Amino acid sequence: MADYPIANGEQLRAYLRALRKTRGMTQQDLANRLGVTRPRVWKIEQAPGDVTLTNLLSVLTALGVQLTIHDPQAPPQDAAIPTPRGSWE
Repeated sequence: MADYPIANGEQLRAYLRALRKTRGMTQQDLANRLGVTRPRVWKIEQAPGDVTLTNLLSVLTALGVQLTIHDPQAPPQDAAIPTPRGSWE
């Protein structure tokens, strides 16, 4: 298992393309899995920051990877995870 820390959109762009190629997929292969056109995949790879989080998660799932949020200040995993409080509205 490998982790790919992403600090900016340019890194995300490179990782998406590299993940697709590592899996031996063309843009058309990925488009077929997503149910979109090849030009749409090209646009996503060129500007992944311009897509919705839902669409990005779909791309990652199609590539067989997942999004993980890493908090270096978090307590060890066996500690209880607090329930978020407040409102998003």
